[in-house]
Amino acid sequence: MNNLKAGTLLQNGKYKIVRFINSGGFGCTYEGVHTMLETKVAIKEFFVKDFCNRDEATSHITIGTESKRALVAKLRKKFVEEAKILFKELHHPGIVRVTDIFEENGTAYYVMDYIEGRSLNDIVKTQGKLSESDALRYIRQAGDALAYVHSKNMLHLDIKPGNIMIDKISDKAVLIDFGTSKQYDEEDGENTSTLMCKTPGFAPPEQMGNDVVKFTPATDIYSLGATLYKLLTGITPPSATQLISGDELEPMPKAVSENTRKAVEQAMQLNKNKRPQTVAEFLDILQQVGN
Repeated sequence: MNNLKAGTLLQNGKYKIVRFINSGGFGCTYEGVHTMLETKVAIKEFFVKDFCNRDEATSHITIGTESKRALVAKLRKKFVEEAKILFKELHHPGIVRVTDIFEENGTAYYVMDYIEGRSLNDIVKTQGKLSESDALRYIRQAGDALAYVHSKNMLHLDIKPGNIMIDKISDKAVLIDFGTSKQYDEEDGENTSTLMCKTPGFAPPEQMGNDVVKFTPATDIYSLGATLYKLLTGITPPSATQLISGDELEPMPKAVSENTRKAVEQAMQLNKNKRPQTVAEFLDILQQVGN
């Protein structure tokens, strides 16, 4: 097993691991507890599963292949830099809050608020497709948070149902997992970068081709439109590569309004210049629909 065991202490006992939640190519996420405050937290650990090994006795991480040492060090540095950006720059009720960053066990961690609730992906998986009014309410909330991200010259780059949590107390959408986000400088040049995320069905063609070198909100808008499609149909859209090759989206339910259909179709245009260029433009198409 490559993940930390339940009961593992970090930062001299400040945090304790409660359980492993999930992992991706570049990190593991855990439920933890701040032991002094007795509050739940989420902890993201930098761990490149293809290149890293963990000593089960000490939890210390080593690089399996010497030739990958420089690459892993570079990625870890970016992980820390981007966590600092999230801590300093992103303060919005619809965005998970980063509260701490530290290095330990030969790797890096950042700590976030723990969201009590389920992701939209889990909700669709257990309950099936959502009503149009519920889907639009969550998409508007996620869109408001995403517009704030864009106002900071940042792209999220992994918008999908699994990265939108619904707080069970407030019933509000919260964006999570900024591990693939990028920030751009005033000249539209990229100044932070991770390896590009390519979630099939939600990543537009320019992400599939690693061609997001300028600040282009339309990239995230494709993913937001694809997420709305999944909520309304219960179906993951074909990948951008499949769509380019001639596959088509399954029709949305007949009860879905014309405005919503139009919003999804425009957001998921394969040509990024034909999509809405801001979240506000995308949401404007929906303004006459739902509550």
